[in-house]
Amino acid sequence: MLLKHSALYFVACGLSGAVNLLAIPVLTRLVSPEAYGQYALVVAGVGLFNVVLFRWLSLGLLRFLPAYKEEQDVFLSTIFIGFVGLVVLTGISTVIALFFMVDPLLRWFVAIGLILLWGSAFFELNKELVRCRFSPSQYGLLALLKAVIALGVGGGLAYLGWGVNGLLYGLLLGFVLPGIWQVWRDWRTVRLRLASSALFRQLLFYGLPLTATFALKFIVRSSDRFLLGYMVHSEATGLYSVSYDLASNSLGIFMMVVNLAAYPLAVSALEQKGKEAANLQLSKNAILLLTISLPAAAGLALLAPNIAEVFLGQAFREAATGLIPWVALGAFLSGIKSFHFDLSFQLGQYTMGQVWVALVAAVVNVALNLWWIPVFGFIGAAYATVVAYAIGIVLSLIMGRKVFVLPWPGKEAAKLVLATFIMVLALLPIENLRGGLQLAAQVSWGTVVFGVLLWLLNVGGMRGHLSRLIQRVP
Repeated sequence: MLLKHSALYFVACGLSGAVNLLAIPVLTRLVSPEAYGQYALVVAGVGLFNVVLFRWLSLGLLRFLPAYKEEQDVFLSTIFIGFVGLVVLTGISTVIALFFMVDPLLRWFVAIGLILLWGSAFFELNKELVRCRFSPSQYGLLALLKAVIALGVGGGLAYLGWGVNGLLYGLLLGFVLPGIWQVWRDWRTVRLRLASSALFRQLLFYGLPLTATFALKFIVRSSDRFLLGYMVHSEATGLYSVSYDLASNSLGIFMMVVNLAAYPLAVSALEQKGKEAANLQLSKNAILLLTISLPAAAGLALLAPNIAEVFLGQAFREAATGLIPWVALGAFLSGIKSFHFDLSFQLGQYTMGQVWVALVAAVVNVALNLWWIPVFGFIGAAYATVVAYAIGIVLSLIMGRKVFVLPWPGKEAAKLVLATFIMVLALLPIENLRGGLQLAAQVSWGTVVFGVLLWLLNVGGMRGHLSRLIQRVP
C-alpha cells in the first residue's frame, strides 16, 4: 500500500515538481536578482501569514475528516465558515494597516500579498481535502495546474517587462483558477446552519499548537530571507532564494511525496489496528523516506556546480555553487525531522511538545543568522539553517520518546548510508562534466549504481517486493 500510494503521488506530483523546477531557470533568465528577491520576500510573507492564520484549518481537515465520514456536510461547512471568517478579519486588518503605510511600493506589496494569502489558503484546503480522500491523481492535477498557470502567466508577463508584478500575478492566478472546480464539486453543500461550534473548537484546540509549530518552522526556513533583505540587500535575498528554492524544492518534492502517502497510512493503522501495526507502518515509512532522500541530497551536493550551470541564469550561478550543498543538507535534516521524528507529537496527540522543539530551533536560527550573515554573507544563512535543523532533530528525538516512541530501522539505515557513500564514489570520476546532457548522464549513472546497491543489500526486503511485483505481471 505504501509503495503503491507513494508511486501514485510521485507520478501525480512529479509533473508539477518538474514545472516548478523549470520555473527557476526560466525566471532567473527573465528577472534580475533584485526583482526575484522582492518576489521571494512577498511569497515568504504570504507563507508566514498563511501558516499563522489559516494552516490550522487544513491540519484539522487532514486529521479529523476520516472521523466525520458520515457527517461531511457538517464538517466541511464548519471548515469553510471558519475560512470565510478569517478572510473577513484579515481583510479588515489589512485595510486599517494600509492607512499607516507611507511607501507606495510597500502598500502595493501588502495589498497583493493579502489576495495571495486568501488564494494560497484556499488552495491548501483543497489539496488536503483530496489527500484525505486518497486521490493522488486529483492532488497532482491541482498542483500541476497551479504550477503551469503560475509559470505560464508569470513568465509571460515577466518577458513583457512586468518584472516582479508579473510573477505575483501569475502566482495569484495559479492559486485561484484550479480551485474554481473544487468549489462546485466539494464545497457546494456548505451551509451556515450546519457549522458546528463544538467542532470548530475541536479543530482550533488541535490546530493551534501545530500552527505555532509550523510558524516557528517557517521562521527557520524563511527568516533568513527577511534578514538578508534587511541587513544586506534584496539582491542578496534573490541570490540566496533561488539557490535555496532549487535545492530545497528538488529534494523536498521526493520527501513530501513519501509523506503524502505515508502519514495517512500510519494514522489509519494506529486508529484501526493499534500501536504495533502503526510501528510497523512507521518503520516502512522511514526506510522509504531515507531511500529517497539520502542519495538525492548527496547528489545535489556533489553535482552543485553543474546543476547551477544548467538550471540558473548567469547572475545566479556563482552563489548557487557554494549554497546548494548546504541547502541540500538542511533540506534533508528538515524532512527527516518533519516527516519522521515530529510524528511522535502528532500521533501521541501532544502537539505542544512540537511547539517547544520548533521554538528552540527558531531562536537558534535567528540568533545564528544575526551573527553569521554579517560575517559570512548569505552562506552564513545556510549554515544557520543546518545547525537549527540538527538541534531540532535531537530535541524531537529526546522529547518525542516520552510521548510516542517511534521505531527507527537502524540496520536498513546503515545499508542506505553505505549505498549512498558508494554511489558518491562512483560519481567522482564524472563530477567535473558540465552541460545538460552531462547532468542527465551523471544523474542516470548515480541512479543505476544506487539501484543495484539497493538490490544487493536487499534494503527493506526489496528483492521480495520486486519478486511479488513481477509475479503479478501477466
